[in-house]
This record gives sequence, structure tokens and C-alpha cells, in this order.
Amino acid sequence: MKGAARSSGALPPYRSGATPAASARGGLARRWWIIRPVALHGIDISKQDDRVVVALSGEIDLASLEPLERELAPVVQRRPPVLVLDLRAVSFLDSSGLRLILRLDRRQREAGGRLVVVRGGRRVARVLELTGAADHLELIDDPAQAPSG
Repeated sequence: MKGAARSSGALPPYRSGATPAASARGGLARRWWIIRPVALHGIDISKQDDRVVVALSGEIDLASLEPLERELAPVVQRRPPVLVLDLRAVSFLDSSGLRLILRLDRRQREAGGRLVVVRGGRRVARVLELTGAADHLELIDDPAQAPSG
């Protein structure tokens, strides 16, 4: 067919949660992709004195935003004096995740509280630095460093 793109026969790169599996009939020449469900995010909420610590893990992006907001809503409604957001186990943060953090910060300030963010890995730190959010957020290295309310 004229102008049609030709397939190079190369397999697409592996994506999170996807693994190649050889076809029973085709051996290594034919492959099918098996998609395994992957938890995009995790959340652990604990109370320490007058602080609430929210430890996030996984990918914080548009796909995980709505479930995260639902899980965080009761915490924010209680208006803790200090809300600690632990990003150490976050592997990916996009603009929607950044927006969530900045909204949490604004809500805490409006309620007379504080949001303290525990720095994440290099990828997360880079997003905070490039956007200038690191200059506006209260960042710490360890949840134990979080101030009391």
C-alpha cells in the first residue's frame, strides 16, 4: 500500500505494569501484551500529637487525582493545625499532583494551619524546583522535623 507506514517489528517499550508474554503458538516471534493492574498511588494517614501525617506513594498524576482528593477530603475538613505531606515514596508527580499540593497549602493557610512537605526523590524535587513551588512551600527532609501546631 502506497504511503503506508511499515512496522519495524520492534516491540514497544515496557510500561509500568505491562510485561511481554510469548504466544503459545508463535513462540518468541509473536508476542501479546498482558496488562497487570498497578496501584498508581498509595496513601497512609496517621496522627502524631497535633500533626496529621499523610504519606503518599506511587504516581501522583491526573489518573490518581480524584481518588486522592476523596481520601484527603476528611483530613482537610478536620483542619489540623499542622498537616505533613510525606512525598518520599512518590515516584512521579505531574502538574495535577502539584496543583493538589498547592491547594492543600492554600487551604491550610486559610484555616490558620500549616502544610509541611517532606521532600521526595529527585524527580519530585525537580518538579517543585522548576515550577518555583519549592520557594513557596515549607519543605523538610524527615517527618520527625515537622513543627507542632
